[in-house]
Amino acid sequence: MSQGESLRHRADRTSNGTAGSPAWQQIGQASSLPQRYCTRITIDQAQKKVVYVAFGGYERGNLWVTPDGGGTWRDLSATLPTAPVRALTMHPRRAGFVYAGTEVGLFASENSGATWSPTNQGPTNCSVDDLFWMGETLVSVTHGRGMYRIDLSGV
Repeated sequence: MSQGESLRHRADRTSNGTAGSPAWQQIGQASSLPQRYCTRITIDQAQKKVVYVAFGGYERGNLWVTPDGGGTWRDLSATLPTAPVRALTMHPRRAGFVYAGTEVGLFASENSGATWSPTNQGPTNCSVDDLFWMGETLVSVTHGRGMYRIDLSGV
């Protein structure tokens, strides 16, 4: 990288990120991604080249996906509220089921993020700051309202 080149306009990846000196490879330009704070990077465990990237800010374009390890990016926020996305996870068993924790609640997608809807369980209208799985139970960690669990073993 030349001096003065901004990291915000590059897309780089590593396949040995836990090594003492990971090797990074530039894979393309990330100019389509927002120039805002990145809040989460989530890699699909079933398809390693599918990566979701979430951003803060009260505007559109807070959730993006790449199907090819960073070569191209697609905005997934059209049916999400205009609010920061703080957390993102995928169902451990059901491909395409994605969950987004936003500043205004938890949202679910059954089509890999193409469309979103608010969930009928768990926290509503509060910041969901983290999401994690206990088996097939999704746990939502909120800001100031505790934690909620949703049993998703039946979906």
